[in-house]
Amino acid sequence: MRIHDRYILSGFWRNVFLGLIAFAVIFVTVDINEEIDNFIDHDATIFQVTSYYLFELPWILLLVTPVAVLLSTIFTLGKLSRNNELTAFIASGTSLVRVAMPLFISAFFITGASIVFNDILVPMSKRKSEEIMLVQIEKRKKRSSFRYKTDLHYQGENSRTYYAERYDISMSMMVNIIVNEYDGATLAKRIDAKKAFWDGLKWVFVDGVIREFHDSGESITNFRRREMPELPEKPEDFSKEDIEPEEMRFSELLEHIDKVRRGGGSIDKYKVDLYFKFSFPFTSLIFALIGVALSSAKRKPSMATGFGMTLLISFTYYGILRIGQALGHSGVLEPMLSAWLGNIVFFLLGVTLLYRANK
Repeated sequence: MRIHDRYILSGFWRNVFLGLIAFAVIFVTVDINEEIDNFIDHDATIFQVTSYYLFELPWILLLVTPVAVLLSTIFTLGKLSRNNELTAFIASGTSLVRVAMPLFISAFFITGASIVFNDILVPMSKRKSEEIMLVQIEKRKKRSSFRYKTDLHYQGENSRTYYAERYDISMSMMVNIIVNEYDGATLAKRIDAKKAFWDGLKWVFVDGVIREFHDSGESITNFRRREMPELPEKPEDFSKEDIEPEEMRFSELLEHIDKVRRGGGSIDKYKVDLYFKFSFPFTSLIFALIGVALSSAKRKPSMATGFGMTLLISFTYYGILRIGQALGHSGVLEPMLSAWLGNIVFFLLGVTLLYRANK
């Protein structure tokens, strides 16, 4: 590694860490202002609020890392440009891309670390922060307790849906259960029962009725006790906690997508969220590309100008990102395209700007 590479890297990493701290503090401050009424209404303690934001911190850092990389790139090369050091490098025959290579390598490293970070630490900490908010602060019941789940909704296999007023996890028993089976968008069969329990091998329904719908009409079968070996779902399927995609690891989200697919449900929304888990970390690399191009402009950017450009680019990017997600969730765009839309737009912008700057 050359001396000037170490010189550039030292400034870049220092600015990255300062940017992470600054943007995380700004994020938390804004969020506290939005949630302050909620905290006061529920008599939240300082310890509870502090614990909540400590567990939110990994997710916050993931969100602000690309912004910190962009700011650090602009500040680091901007300083070289203002001190005419960048001009000296280029005049000596060193291309702009070669000067910025340590920054690109660092941004690539940050991208890889973010992918791992987003899979290992963020889901776990996000679940814990949501539990603190729902249970400790807002005094709600846990999304799934050790004993009961109420108002159970579950998407089963073969276009089958379950609803139960209560599910006893320890006893593997459902109370007031409704099972709907669909043929495409048409309801083909409905099972109502006062109780259903797992006997170790299969589900047994008690005191219920089966309605089967045909073109010619409806057939009704009453029963006091009926074994249902055709139902493939097991007790552990119903006892799983309902969590949001951002709280799932890659493997958990893939498993969830497979379950919804087997159940005949729409998987586009979850595929968008899965692809987004991979696409978002690459923002750091793309922002480094844009930062290099902007900081090497003939008009030397000041620190205030650099900070302003960082905020403008970040807000624009996140806006396009959310639009892409919304279009993917609604089925207007393919999941892969919607998750990578912001990256594609800004990558093309960065390459264009860098090409012009390097001429």
